[in-house]
Amino acid sequence: TDTAGNAGAAGASANYAVDTLAPSVSSITMADTTLLEGETTTLTIVFSEAVADFANADVTVENGALATMTSSDSITWTGAFTPTASTEDATNVASVATSYTDTAGNAGGAGTSANYIVETQAPSVSSVTVSDTALKAGDTATLTIVFSEAVAAFANADVTIGSGAIGTLASSDSITWTATLTPTADTEDATNVFSIATSYTDTAGNAGAAGTSANYIVETQAPSVSSITMADTTLL
Repeated sequence: TDTAGNAGAAGASANYAVDTLAPSVSSITMADTTLLEGETTTLTIVFSEAVADFANADVTVENGALATMTSSDSITWTGAFTPTASTEDATNVASVATSYTDTAGNAGGAGTSANYIVETQAPSVSSVTVSDTALKAGDTATLTIVFSEAVAAFANADVTIGSGAIGTLASSDSITWTATLTPTADTEDATNVFSIATSYTDTAGNAGAAGTSANYIVETQAPSVSSITMADTTLL
């Protein structure tokens, strides 16, 4: 009322909005959580609402590089992730900082992905050795192949031999492999090597590098008598 008691008329302000809900990270996922040599994957970040001031600078990725993230609705963002080469690291995460906001300006919450593995270190042949490099008739030797790490899918078929044959390769740790070498009989060959093909892998599936032994000699040709002659076969 006024001071005289007259009832007052109603009134209303213009509209105002209340947005005090901070944005949050709903999920951070890698499409592939075990990354091998030559692979890439997609990082997907989903927010609780549309966000502003969000860019790659707000994202930390371990052992890799992230291409520019894009979004069609400012809620779901994606970018290609390329792991760092020649790296073995079983513990990695992608993290989102609190430096972004929603469209109203509320500061966002942090977020972290589940773990992903980077295994881009290709296995290599550390050494290929023969215990005896000059093999004679009746000799055998031990072939020893040592890799930089444990390997899988490795067998005799991955080994090319010079003059000789080897027994089945065996290993107690999948790193050091041995077999008995028996040289080819009745052979004279001064140039022989063992070659390891690239058909094996490490236990994660990375293709291996080739390797070659030093030279070994096979001399299993026994001497023989070519002729026995008398200069004069009628002696007086």
